[in-house]
Amino acid sequence: MDNQKYILSHLADLFHTGVFCMQDGELVSYEENPEYNPVYVNDLFRLSLAVHANEQEEPVIVNDDFYMYYICVKRENIYYLMGPLCAQVMSRIERHRFYHFYGIDEKWEKDLNYHTLMEILLIAGMYTKIVTGREYTDQQLVDANYHAVSRVKERQEKAWFDMKSDDEDIYRHTYQEERRIMDAVKDGNVEEAVRLSKAMDVNIGRLGESEVDHWRNLSIVAVALCARAAIEGGVMPSDAYRFSGFYINKSSECKDITQILIYRNHAIEELAKRVREKKEKRHTSSYTQQCQDYVYRHYREKIYLDDIAGSLGISSSYLSRLFKKEAGTSLQDFINDVRVERAANLLIYSDEKLSGIAEYVNFPSQSYFGKIFKQKMQMSPKRYRELHKPAEFLWSFDQESKSLDKIKTNSAK
Repeated sequence: MDNQKYILSHLADLFHTGVFCMQDGELVSYEENPEYNPVYVNDLFRLSLAVHANEQEEPVIVNDDFYMYYICVKRENIYYLMGPLCAQVMSRIERHRFYHFYGIDEKWEKDLNYHTLMEILLIAGMYTKIVTGREYTDQQLVDANYHAVSRVKERQEKAWFDMKSDDEDIYRHTYQEERRIMDAVKDGNVEEAVRLSKAMDVNIGRLGESEVDHWRNLSIVAVALCARAAIEGGVMPSDAYRFSGFYINKSSECKDITQILIYRNHAIEELAKRVREKKEKRHTSSYTQQCQDYVYRHYREKIYLDDIAGSLGISSSYLSRLFKKEAGTSLQDFINDVRVERAANLLIYSDEKLSGIAEYVNFPSQSYFGKIFKQKMQMSPKRYRELHKPAEFLWSFDQESKSLDKIKTNSAK
C-alpha cells in the first residue's frame, strides 16, 4: 500500500466519513462503501467543490442546508475531498431527509458522526497540511470561506454601538429586572416571573438590528437565564435544559414577534412551575426524590427496583413501601407515567412511527405501549397524535416532503 493510500484511508476510518482524490474527472475513494456519500454519487456537487477550489488558494469548506460540511483541497491539478462531516445531532427522520435530498437509495443510509464546528476546522487544517504541506489557522480558514468581518471593522461597529447605547441607566435597570425575574423563577413564583418578564420589555436595551431579531435575541437570553435560575431552585439540569432548549429552538425559528414572546413567557412559566413542584414535594424523603431522579435519567433503559435500592443502600422492599407512601403511586406506575409523558411529546412534535416511539421510551412492544398509553391518557397513541399535533407541523412536513420529491424528480430529468 502506497503512503498516500495508507494515510487517506486511515483518515476516512478515523473521522467516519468519505475521503476522495479526483484527477482529470476520475474519482478514487479511500472509504469502503461510499454509496451513501453525496460527494461520491452526485457529479454536479463534486464538480462544484472543484470549481470553488479553483477560485481560492485556501482549502474550501462548504456546508449544505443539513449542517453537513465538505472540504476540498487543490494540489496542482488534483482535488482532495472530504465529507460529509455532520455538525448537528440528527434524528432518524432528519437523516432520511438528507439522504433523500441527494437521491441516495434508502438501503445506503447510515448514521453520521457528529463533529463540532471547531473540530471540522481542525480536520480541514490537518487534511490540508497532509496533502499540500500548507498550514492555516482556524481564523484564516474562516476568513477564506465565510468572508468574516475584519477585526478593524468589528472594532468600528463596536464603537458605533457604544455611542448609540451610552445610556447606562437602561443597562442598570435591565440587570436589576433580570435579577428579579431569576429570583422569581428560583422561588417558583410563576405569576410574578411572567409579570416581571412582560414589564421588563418596555425599557430593555436594543439586542438586534430588526424588531424580530431584537425580540428573538431577548427571548433566547431570558430563557437561558431562567433555566439556570430553575436549576438553582432545585430543578434537575437535564429537565431545565430540555425545556429551555425546546423554547429557544422555537424562538429561533419564529419570525412573528407575538409568537416569540408567547414562547418566551411559556418557557418562564414552565420553568417556574417546575421549581414550585419541586418545593411542594420536598416533604418527601431524599430516597423517594433520588428514586424519581433515577427514573427521569434512565427511563429509556430497563429499570429494576433492586438496582435503585442497591445504589441507595436500602432494601428493595423498604424502598417500594416508602415510594408508594410518599409518591402516592407504585414505582412501576411512576416509570410508566414518565415514559408516557415523553412519548406524548414525541407524538406531537415528531412524525416518528408508533413502533419507533415505543422502542425509544423502552416499552417492550407497540401493543403494550398502546395499552399503557390508553390507560394513562384515555385514548390511543394514534388518536392522541391526531388531536394534538399542531396543524402547521403537519402542513410544513407535507410541503417539505413534496418539495424534496419535486427536486429529486427534476434532478432525475
